[in-house]
Amino acid sequence: MPASRDLTKPVAGLVFVLGWAIGITLWSVAHLAPTGETGAFLVDIGILAVSVGFAAPFLKSTNGLLAAVILAIVGIGLFAFGDFLHVTVITYLLRLLAPLLAVLTPVYRLLDFRIFA
Repeated sequence: MPASRDLTKPVAGLVFVLGWAIGITLWSVAHLAPTGETGAFLVDIGILAVSVGFAAPFLKSTNGLLAAVILAIVGIGLFAFGDFLHVTVITYLLRLLAPLLAVLTPVYRLLDFRIFA
């Protein structure tokens, strides 16, 4: 499947459901982590999964979905840096920024404004 195709509703729906399922699962098992940092990291990965899942139905193309997934992978790396090295500013910045971008995705679709060309 070429990366420039339109994102179909079934694929967007599948990403939505999988994102929420992964997020809820990670949030449910985070208390079983051996350390507090690991539990916080699991919760943060759940935030990213739910954010990508929430944004998926409002993305127009697979390019947008690919960009969202790449940003989530970068976010996982930054969350690891922030959680395990106790850089609180990065952790809380990402905890606010990821859901904010996901919530703004429907607004961008309504206004026909594209962040990721």
